[in-house]
Amino acid sequence: MRERIIVAAVAIPLLGLIIFLAPVWALGVLIGAVSAISAFELLECAAPGSPRRFTVYAAVSAFLIPIFGSIGYAFVGNLLVFALAITIFTEFILSFREEKRLDLETVLLVLFAGAIMPLMLGAIARVGAMGLGRGATFLPFVVAFSCDSGAYFAGRFFGKRKIFPQLSPNKTLEGCIGGVAATVVIMLLYGLVLALFKVETRFWPLAIYGIFGSLICQLGDLAFSGIKRQYNIKDFGTLIPGHGGALDRFDSLHFVAPAMELMLTLAVFSGRVL
Repeated sequence: MRERIIVAAVAIPLLGLIIFLAPVWALGVLIGAVSAISAFELLECAAPGSPRRFTVYAAVSAFLIPIFGSIGYAFVGNLLVFALAITIFTEFILSFREEKRLDLETVLLVLFAGAIMPLMLGAIARVGAMGLGRGATFLPFVVAFSCDSGAYFAGRFFGKRKIFPQLSPNKTLEGCIGGVAATVVIMLLYGLVLALFKVETRFWPLAIYGIFGSLICQLGDLAFSGIKRQYNIKDFGTLIPGHGGALDRFDSLHFVAPAMELMLTLAVFSGRVL
């Protein structure tokens, strides 16, 4: 617990500085780095026997996709996805000339790690490129971190009814409710902070973002818990003290980020953003 608090106390302010003060492309580089590390961690855990070049394919693609999204060239990310698919399926086809063939699971894992995951997490960088303001760019992090913290503490102090004991033994109904409630409260407090800095703020959309965002956040957490159970691992890595790997810390953000991108896009079309 102490390590988790120390890491959060250092990392969150640094993240805030990058989002609010640095150019959007710097955020793209950060998200790209997290995506590349996450791709490496997933393949190391789920496909440890695969050729090292497969990890390189996935990590390079995962690094570049969010960067191009952050500078308004998301279509280049689509080309990278296509290039990765062509490359790995060419490897798959050529493996039929060898005695040991490349299995389809490895092919799909490389595509998931190097294309799907960075496209999902890269939604944060794409939101930054939408020109909605730095406050909107920070929303996925507010949702994910507040939901994770609320669910953790509500589950620890009030949790009784386990809802997925075979998937996530510590996940309780009370924790899930606490995660939703905490997210809504913190989103509204975040709105107050934005208002203090003269950012035009509408509070009821923030509450809606908090409700749906927290539900998606918990779905993402369970999804990656399922992957860990599938491959019988506790954590994806050891990069972040008290948290595990980068993918352990940012797992739910892979689901929250595209959900927030979708909701903010719909808000832009309806003329309401925050």
